[in-house]
Amino acid sequence: MTRGLMKTASGIAIAAAAGLFATSAMAADLGIGGNCCADLEERVAELEATTARKGNRVVSLTVYGRVTQGILWHDDEDGYREGKATIRDDSASPTLFGFRGEAQIRPDLTAGYVMEFAVSADNGTDGVRIRHSHAYLDSQTLGRLTIGQASQVTDSLYEINLANTVITPGNLNEESSFLSSALTAPWDYGFDGHRHQGVYYRSPTLAGFVLSAGYSHDSRDSVPVVGDREDIWEVALRYAGEFNGVRIAAGVGYRHEEYNDGEEADVWLGSASVMHMPTGLFVSGGVAKADFDVAGEQDGFWVMAGIEKNFFGPGTTTLFGEYAESNTDWVGDGNFWGLGVVQRIDAAATDLFLKYRNVDADGAADSANVVIGGMRITF
Repeated sequence: MTRGLMKTASGIAIAAAAGLFATSAMAADLGIGGNCCADLEERVAELEATTARKGNRVVSLTVYGRVTQGILWHDDEDGYREGKATIRDDSASPTLFGFRGEAQIRPDLTAGYVMEFAVSADNGTDGVRIRHSHAYLDSQTLGRLTIGQASQVTDSLYEINLANTVITPGNLNEESSFLSSALTAPWDYGFDGHRHQGVYYRSPTLAGFVLSAGYSHDSRDSVPVVGDREDIWEVALRYAGEFNGVRIAAGVGYRHEEYNDGEEADVWLGSASVMHMPTGLFVSGGVAKADFDVAGEQDGFWVMAGIEKNFFGPGTTTLFGEYAESNTDWVGDGNFWGLGVVQRIDAAATDLFLKYRNVDADGAADSANVVIGGMRITF
């Protein structure tokens, strides 16, 4: 009977069983009799059924996330809270939490899932939205097939950057919700891919290259809005490698978008980043063009350079400068330049950051200065 208990009881139940067994043995010595342990296995099974586990017996569960908070100041007289400090979530690296897991079907094939939610208090207490909700099959030989709300294959293809800058290069980040529309209009259409309901394929890695393709569309929970994308087709090629202490990451892609108002757009985009690992010197950049049938063309580029090195001991320090442009046929041109510093604290999985940007556009009377500092902690 003791062997049966050892096979079926959990660690906590085993300790309890040991105590009950000892009590039963003493009772037998006293001639009391009875089978005090007859229902123990059934009780252990009940306890195991009501205990929270890390996933179930075949599918794992991992909880992950980050919290990013900052203090922003700007001097755009037509913007929100001009000249005042504002506590806010940093949209360049938003606060989020998620769940992911995987189960092995056979040695070279797994099934998995991702559920991820963004959390923002900038618009009150209703700021939770779904970022990812998808399932996938992943084969070491054939690649990965994903279905559901997931990143398009061109997502982050305009933003490749090996350095830890805690910003999205080439686009307005937190500035877009605080500055006036006259300053932000040239960036209203983002070249980069996003997250949509779709079906996506990613090939296995071959000599550092990965080929991806996908189909997706906009999602609405009510009456369709003019400007929704009914069909999006895309393809991308990425590369990552390291040679003689030089790390390289790059990608190029094409996306065709069909809108419900008859508009169509062809988007070409790409970016690359190079870092010399011994010195920490890096340079990154991207270029993109969107050709709309009716609205016209939009093109843009960005460049960033700096150094990332552990100067002080707690973690790497990243110092960088950046410049970006976005030029449109419909609202004119815009540009910004900026400087930043990020201090990594490895022991706490935390980044402390301070960023400055000067934003200008054809439709604005004057440029605006934006400063934001804060921290990000990951788990």
